[in-house]
Amino acid sequence: MFTINAYHNPYLRVGQNAMQVILSLGVDAAAQVGRAPLALGIALDRSGSMEGPKMRAARDGAVRVVQSLDESIMFMVVVFNDNARVVFGPAPGTAENKRQAAAAIQTVQAANGTRMSTALNTIIDKFGQDRARATKILFLTDGRNETEHRSQLDRAVERCRAANISINAWGVGTDWDVAELRHMAEATYGTADIIPTPQQISTAFAESFNQIRKTALTNVRLSLWSPVGVSLKSIAQVYPTIVPLGMETDPANPRQQIISLGSFAAGEQRDYLVDLNVPVYAPGQQFLMLRPAVKYYSAGTTEVEEKSTRDGWVFVQWTENMALASQIEQHIAHYTNQEELAQYIREGQDALAAGDSARATRLLGQALDISQRSGNERITRLLSEIVQRNPDGTVCLNQRADAVARKTLAINVGHTTKLK
Repeated sequence: MFTINAYHNPYLRVGQNAMQVILSLGVDAAAQVGRAPLALGIALDRSGSMEGPKMRAARDGAVRVVQSLDESIMFMVVVFNDNARVVFGPAPGTAENKRQAAAAIQTVQAANGTRMSTALNTIIDKFGQDRARATKILFLTDGRNETEHRSQLDRAVERCRAANISINAWGVGTDWDVAELRHMAEATYGTADIIPTPQQISTAFAESFNQIRKTALTNVRLSLWSPVGVSLKSIAQVYPTIVPLGMETDPANPRQQIISLGSFAAGEQRDYLVDLNVPVYAPGQQFLMLRPAVKYYSAGTTEVEEKSTRDGWVFVQWTENMALASQIEQHIAHYTNQEELAQYIREGQDALAAGDSARATRLLGQALDISQRSGNERITRLLSEIVQRNPDGTVCLNQRADAVARKTLAINVGHTTKLK
């Protein structure tokens, strides 16, 4: 099912005790695996700022998703302002349940403030935890989490992560907080994006649900075994987005670290950057430093474990040949550039928000150079709406760039491209 490949420089200079590895995990697109059992929670902001076209479009978008469910899918609809309210469910997607849910959704009205944690906690309490089921939340808001402390939202997001519930978070308009939606997505192996206008809600919801229902493998965990003397400093997903990941020591094997990766669809690929501290050995002999494996649930069946072939094992040897030791493996170089790209964009947007146009122009111009060189077409397109390259090669800010362009770039920071 899974293919695991390791990319790194197999030669270390004498005395070197640190190294980096790219682990690429891919699910065979032709794998004969059914869809995972799915539970879907739809969470709609109904605070006062949603009044009017946004609330009408949110209701219509939720109804469109509900109507596309089948009887194998458990679903519920929750709306929230100062508190959460269950509109319908949890229930299977039968024709009668969908009819009742659609009618109930159309009665939702906007009023009061915004407490996002209430919606997440309600869905967790109702759905519980099922490691064999793919539990997803479609979350829509138009504003900031203003009527509760950020720590309350963080605790609710952590509950989602612990229960293997993934959040696809959407911000409609431009008044929502990028950091809040990105945290929801990154902490739960979900997604975050902008819906610029209410008219686009229904299409965005439908496309998001179409991706969700492709889920085949749930509760995927990467196991990294290393010998005595080797320690894992950090691991981060670097494709398709940059997301730092946590590690837990396997209770059954102290030499093994477990990293939760969420769920996968057939044909999906993700790449991870691993930083290692290693013992130092004399030149000439090859040593094993890392051996990966994956565990997962396939289409709701019992747990499966797959051990990597030698293509995923990490071997190194020390050498006095500096020509060999100084080589930078192309996958590591590519993703290191993508991390640098994300950092330039974040710092450039901070400078823009602070009114430092000169610094913003320099940083975003450097980001544009990296995105173009690395073939990151998505980020290049978004950056090109903020900064423009003059005929003489210099870069200037696009004075006509609006809030939507800036917000779209901000929520997409960290999207990367594969090595071509």
